Amino acid sequence: MTNQRIVSIDFLRGLTIALMILVNNPGNWGDLFTPFSHAHWEGATSTDLIFPFFIFIVGASIAFSMLSKVSDSANHSRLILKVIKRGIIIFLLGLLKDNFPFIIDTAEGYAFKPFDSWRIMGVLQRIGLVYVFAGIIFIKTNWKQQVGIIASILLGYWALLNIEIEGAYVLELGKYAGGNIVTYFDNIILGDNHMWKSVNINEGYVLGWEPEGLLSTIPAIATCLLGVLAGTWIKKDLELLEKIVGLFAVGALLTAISLLWNLVFPFNKGLWSSSYVLYAGGIALMSTGFCMWLMDFKGYSKLAKPFVIFGSNATVAYLMAELCSSLSWFIQVGNQSLNQYLAGGINSFIPHAKIASHTYALLWLIPFFLILRWMYNRKIFVKV
Repeated sequence: MTNQRIVSIDFLRGLTIALMILVNNPGNWGDLFTPFSHAHWEGATSTDLIFPFFIFIVGASIAFSMLSKVSDSANHSRLILKVIKRGIIIFLLGLLKDNFPFIIDTAEGYAFKPFDSWRIMGVLQRIGLVYVFAGIIFIKTNWKQQVGIIASILLGYWALLNIEIEGAYVLELGKYAGGNIVTYFDNIILGDNHMWKSVNINEGYVLGWEPEGLLSTIPAIATCLLGVLAGTWIKKDLELLEKIVGLFAVGALLTAISLLWNLVFPFNKGLWSSSYVLYAGGIALMSTGFCMWLMDFKGYSKLAKPFVIFGSNATVAYLMAELCSSLSWFIQVGNQSLNQYLAGGINSFIPHAKIASHTYALLWLIPFFLILRWMYNRKIFVKV
């Protein structure tokens, strides 16, 4: 049972990537159905679960790929170097992706985007950092120690976000990009010019906001370690149904704890709050259990095929979609971007604004799926 291919994990990886592309490319950000839009600040929609789901699966993949190798301590140095190398590559790919196409429109015409205004953090950058730290923790610790590290991160982060420093910031976790230690830390380390966007200080917000900041990446390590523990459990020499029951039981427990914790430390993707870690992790565990029951236990694996194709080249899929999206916003057609021009064309056929917006996102998936299917059929798998 330990060497059996778990179809559901491949399915979940691909589904997560497909959903990341889908929710990142609507026709109009102002016209979205609630499940396909992010919570404004506190709370968590289904869209807010996509990123932590992927980080959870990264953790499971760490266990799948290295579990048989970590028992021999002689392998540790080599494995750690491999983890660091891969994490750096993922980080650099994210850095390049978030600043593509490296050109800005100025009063004097197009110019190279200066390095002092490059965005430093981002989705792939967070994944790269989380992969390094979670990978090293997995290599050097056992599952009991990993549970302790998760608990320490979540409780320590909760305490950290309840600290105030007079003259620097006040405790304001409920305000979008408000005065809290996460934003304060990112502004000091990254600098306003290297963050995702600036927001209007006249509206009560600070300048410079980074949704994938440095400090909030720490609890994301706990999300990855939950995936590591799930992967370790799935690889155990147990009956498949016993594994499924275990995933459901722990997932339900974590979800219940998160709902209680939410009362005093609300779910918050921007801050990656501790309650949000347990909420997303609990649902990820139960979702994994359900997919294993449906596909690996009941045998309905044909449902997985389209998403296995997405997951087989997950990084390629994400980069292709994001780079093409950046180009579509950069290229101008008349007085609007190519993205707006294409979305407007869809809207002219579908009068309902929200349906048109999501139809555009679905159509956006098709060319990438065709490319990925071609790669899959020819066994072209790009590994970072």
